[in-house]
Amino acid sequence: MIKKHLIINVLGIGLGIFISYYLMFNDPEAQQHFSNVELAFSALIGILVTYVNYGASVRLDKLFPWQTQMTNRLLIGLIVHFITGLVIAVGLFYLYDLFAKGDVNFADIYKPMVIKFAILWLIIVQIFAVVYFALYSYYSYSTLQIQKVKLERKQIDLQLNALKSQLSPHFLFNALNTISSLIYRDLNKAEIFIRRLSNMYNYTLSSYNSKLILLKEEINFVKSYIFLLETRFENVFKCKIDLPDDINETKIPPLALQMLIENAVKHNLMSEKEPLMVNIYFEDEHICVQNNITEEPRKVPSFKIGLNNINARYQILFNKEIIIDKKDKFTVKVPIIR
Repeated sequence: MIKKHLIINVLGIGLGIFISYYLMFNDPEAQQHFSNVELAFSALIGILVTYVNYGASVRLDKLFPWQTQMTNRLLIGLIVHFITGLVIAVGLFYLYDLFAKGDVNFADIYKPMVIKFAILWLIIVQIFAVVYFALYSYYSYSTLQIQKVKLERKQIDLQLNALKSQLSPHFLFNALNTISSLIYRDLNKAEIFIRRLSNMYNYTLSSYNSKLILLKEEINFVKSYIFLLETRFENVFKCKIDLPDDINETKIPPLALQMLIENAVKHNLMSEKEPLMVNIYFEDEHICVQNNITEEPRKVPSFKIGLNNINARYQILFNKEIIIDKKDKFTVKVPIIR
């Protein structure tokens, strides 16, 4: 803030003094009516004009953005800066002459000087417009690049958190326990379980750095995950997928649906009397993951991601949010990307 005001004051003083000396050059009559006091007054006017033009530029940037209205912004900026600078400078010098000297023939004495000032000021305004546009464009580009890097970094962190939940020791421990029990009961099912587990980790490791994934690929991954859960929990967990074929080529963030199913399993107790039922269906350009609400476990291991992770990724990528409905059943709706 201090640096900005220092630059404005230095430019204003330099502008006022430069224009004054230019107008006095080769004009003996004007030089007779010009003193050091008036030179200082010119510097003050230069500061005032610079502040006014800076404020006008900031206001015009909001009313007529360079990105969408470049021509209008340039023309209106030239007109506003030219008129405000001319009116302020000539008006203040007229008032100064009137009250300090009592001159009533201002027009006769300063008319040639005013014409020269108007021409010079028009040139300065044009140069200012070009320089301001160049600096504004550079600043906007730099800010945009920094923002882009920040968003990409945040997106990577969110995806790494999603990957972290899939590689959790707790999940792997439960999977290995299930495999060890299946080996003695059903070798064929144990083999399928291992293949599905392998496919799931392969998908997780290959897709975590992708911003979007095809829905059909996510569904294939989810089916493997559902098989693991149904094998582990047997009759107390069921998941039904009912999605139309015409949305298979749409996209969603990777691991989104799997994290919603995991969230349902993690926060609901399951029993034969009250099994957990998860339904995945399509409604109004959203994929809905719905489950019945049972008693919540007392100790729930969690990485504190899940819904917040998915919602944050949608906000960063598409400026959209997921929809959460907690009425009779717990429903999360995630938008599809066509």
